[in-house]
Amino acid sequence: MNVIYTVLFAFTIGFFIRGRSTAVALYLAGEALVFVYQSVNLLIEWVDGSDAAFGGPFPKYDPAGLAGYGVVNLVITIVGIGLAILGARIGAKRAARRDVVSVG
Repeated sequence: MNVIYTVLFAFTIGFFIRGRSTAVALYLAGEALVFVYQSVNLLIEWVDGSDAAFGGPFPKYDPAGLAGYGVVNLVITIVGIGLAILGARIGAKRAARRDVVSVG
């Protein structure tokens, strides 16, 4: 779910929001909401008996699986920050090009 958010919105937020730090903060705020929703949704599915999220119903606690989930989401967030910064950089170049006045 946060992969979809990152792909669809990270670059777009950076492109349309002025200020790199503001774009990154806005991306991270949205990412935090999506991450919490995704985590709660997976937990509810797991408790309901679905094995799509973490394995069969109530498997033995696995710290490696939890760490893997955290690492994957951290990588997705870092990629999203990079996309937001890239979008801000391209948006700033585009705005600077529009502000140039040719004399002649």
